[in-house]
Amino acid sequence: MAVLTKDLNIMADEVAPVEHPLAEIQAGQRVKITGHQGGRMLRARLLAMGLNLGREVDVLQNNRGLIIVGINGGRVALGRGISQKILAEPVVRPPE
Repeated sequence: MAVLTKDLNIMADEVAPVEHPLAEIQAGQRVKITGHQGGRMLRARLLAMGLNLGREVDVLQNNRGLIIVGINGGRVALGRGISQKILAEPVVRPPE
């Protein structure tokens, strides 16, 4: 029975989505916001900018200090500190 449980854990690790901080995402990629590593003030600030959970955004620019993301035709500039607290996973685009 222990072997079966161990095999299920291996399978679960392979299926799990890959989350990265927004600061590590390359420019030109589309990502889905999956969470954040902060308190309620960070959550309120992100909601005010339109960066709520499940939102898909385009990373337009990722320089050493400044990250610009595209949301609903607009742009939001984020500092390095806040972008390291936002967790995101790449969105797989269907082939054209």
